[in-house]
Amino acid sequence: MNRLLSSGTAILLHPVFLIVAISAWSGCDNRGQRSAARPLVSGSPLVAVDRAGFDRVIAENKGKVVLVDFWASWCPPCQYAFPHTVALFTENRERGLQVVSVSLDSAADAQKAQQFLDSVGASFENLICTEENAIASFDIPDAIPYYTLYDRQGRLRYRFSPMFTDGVRGETPASIDRRVEELLAEQG
Repeated sequence: MNRLLSSGTAILLHPVFLIVAISAWSGCDNRGQRSAARPLVSGSPLVAVDRAGFDRVIAENKGKVVLVDFWASWCPPCQYAFPHTVALFTENRERGLQVVSVSLDSAADAQKAQQFLDSVGASFENLICTEENAIASFDIPDAIPYYTLYDRQGRLRYRFSPMFTDGVRGETPASIDRRVEELLAEQG
């Protein structure tokens, strides 16, 4: 899809640009989205965690490369990007990749989050944050989707965001794939 600028120069609207633009315009920054934690949907595989619980999950996965995907059901860029996370896990789980998704939905929206996870076949560990201000609790610079990547020793090695904020470069799925491959190739 091409657009012409006033000077007549054509620019290509790249999918990454669209994700960044939609994220910026859709307000996927979680401000005002949290409500008090309430019981989750009965029988939901979503596990409610605070920051300390999340840190325990990362520690329990020591020995694996862990990609964390922070997302929410109300965030269109998250919904667009999440199937890539599912595919990356499917292709690499036998090599030692673990994916942990962290929904920033309110407890009241847990059912929507679960429906989305079911629709994309998210068969990895799925958490839902109970923190009032999840963006601050998880050190997310600005917007979601947001990703963190841990090595086999449990050390945070990379942070990825489609936004250019707080020193975090805007990243593409291919650059995330390269970093995952790099860490999977490292010997423990």
